[in-house]
Amino acid sequence: MEATCLLELDMGSEERAMNVNRSLELDHGDHAKSWVEGPVLKVECKAKGLMSLLHTVEDLMACLRVADEITDLEGD
Repeated sequence: MEATCLLELDMGSEERAMNVNRSLELDHGDHAKSWVEGPVLKVECKAKGLMSLLHTVEDLMACLRVADEITDLEGD
């Protein structure tokens, strides 16, 4: 059974969302795709099962945290 989820993250501005998205795109592989709609970063994750999806989302959130912190340091 394939499991999917869609995360919608309001980044506060389109510029910030685009900067974070550029960082995340480097690590997606076949497990995720992301795009920006205004200030919202959207990430669709997929995996072969629920536990695998959970691990994919956890990895994504760790990468998102780092990308968001770097964007903060750069002054957005």
